Amino acid sequence: MRKTVFSLCFLMVTSFSVAQIQKKKIGNDFSRWSLGVNGGISAFRGDMISFSADKTYIGVQGGLQLGYQFTPTFGLSLTADMGQGKGSAKKWEKAFKIYPNGESYYGTEPEAGFAYYNDIYAKIKYFTLGLHGDFNVNNFFGKKELRRWTVLLSPAVYLQKFSPKLYKKEDDKRFDTSSTLDNDVNLGLGGDIALRYRASKYIDLQLTSGVAWIANNNFDGVATCCTSKYNWLANLSVGVVWKIGNNKKKENLMYATARSVAPVILPVKEETRSVVKEEQKPVVKQEEKTVENVVKVETTEKTFPVLPTVHFKRNSAVIDTDRYASELSRIVEALKEFPGVKVDIRGYTDHTGTDRINLPLSLKRAEALKTYLVSKGIPADRMSTFGEGKDMSVDQKDIYTEKARKVEVKKH
Repeated sequence: MRKTVFSLCFLMVTSFSVAQIQKKKIGNDFSRWSLGVNGGISAFRGDMISFSADKTYIGVQGGLQLGYQFTPTFGLSLTADMGQGKGSAKKWEKAFKIYPNGESYYGTEPEAGFAYYNDIYAKIKYFTLGLHGDFNVNNFFGKKELRRWTVLLSPAVYLQKFSPKLYKKEDDKRFDTSSTLDNDVNLGLGGDIALRYRASKYIDLQLTSGVAWIANNNFDGVATCCTSKYNWLANLSVGVVWKIGNNKKKENLMYATARSVAPVILPVKEETRSVVKEEQKPVVKQEEKTVENVVKVETTEKTFPVLPTVHFKRNSAVIDTDRYASELSRIVEALKEFPGVKVDIRGYTDHTGTDRINLPLSLKRAEALKTYLVSKGIPADRMSTFGEGKDMSVDQKDIYTEKARKVEVKKH
């Protein structure tokens, strides 16, 4: 046991050291602290067992968890759980004898006051405090990116405290009235595996299954001469995790530029036209030359504008021409204003699904916009289409939203 505890502690310390070294190299787009609440069912095995010979007893358990994430792959969490369960004899122990003090008897002529294992049941209240090393299994098989679904593997060390009582099945009255069994706090090893679903920026839903070894032969109220290596406590829980500190945002340059520059394009053109009219007023004979000079100034000074993006519904490559009428009009107008400019049309998807699905879908979205522009008189040879798959430029909170499902047009 000491070797196992030492190995587990060494693993946690090593992982913590590696996490600190990598801390400066990773982004801050994930939550550092988390607070969760869990509740579910439990079962145990000792001399008494939840899945007994005559009946199955299901217990209940609930608790809190506090976690800290050092990297997207590794974190630590502290759990505190309280629960209660019942159990009775195994099939091969039904005829074993027990006294009210919890001591078992293996002789042939027992003293008065005994009961058979099969005639009693144990009711156990317990409290556990666990220190977990949380490993994001997803990140061992792919890029360290934010996902909807996450699998966490969490080996743990537990402090365990049990309070057992024995009862008679026939009348539910106490049997162990003079029990003096030792049930001090003991150390146990185990762990959890959790499946988490990212419901929102701040909330995760999780399904957790865990088991812990119990190094205490008396935890179920029955003293035994057997080893405790087969004693365990298991649970299946559902919970909600609140993520704290997920407030740092990456600057979204693409949207910032599009929103600040695009609306100014039309007013600039109107001002340029008004300047041409003012220069034409003084001398009528020089009107044609003045106009030519102004056109030359426009050709050398005007630059191809930043064009707005067009977005799509999930799993769709159909452009909503009514919703994006203004954006499509500005794209068409800009391409007609700069007839010599060739452009790249790049399609993107959100982070749902695999590249096998996302790459073809993103290309279809780019082709859809090209087809629309051709129908508006833009030559097809001026436009090149590309399917980029998942959009890696949007903020992490938007990777599953419409903002990532888009097509953008840029100068070649």
